[in-house]
Amino acid sequence: MVQWKFAIALHENEEYKIKGLNIWNFSWNCVDKKVEVQDPYEGNVYYFKEYEIENENEKVNFVAGEFSNLMVGIYLKDDLSEGLE
Repeated sequence: MVQWKFAIALHENEEYKIKGLNIWNFSWNCVDKKVEVQDPYEGNVYYFKEYEIENENEKVNFVAGEFSNLMVGIYLKDDLSEGLE
């Protein structure tokens, strides 16, 4: 089972890059509809979706979901955390 690590909470459409790809510039393809993650602030359990984005050189997977109105939580696999900008 893959462990997802909290990366950031940000406003919808706020620039955020993984491996140089701004996630908002791509169509998100749903890979898994139910990924259990924990809210890093209050410890609440959420079930978010896993998404995949890609361009001609990179393919990136991440978990994302809405914490509150327009506030999105992003979770990454441990090996992706070093590719953040």
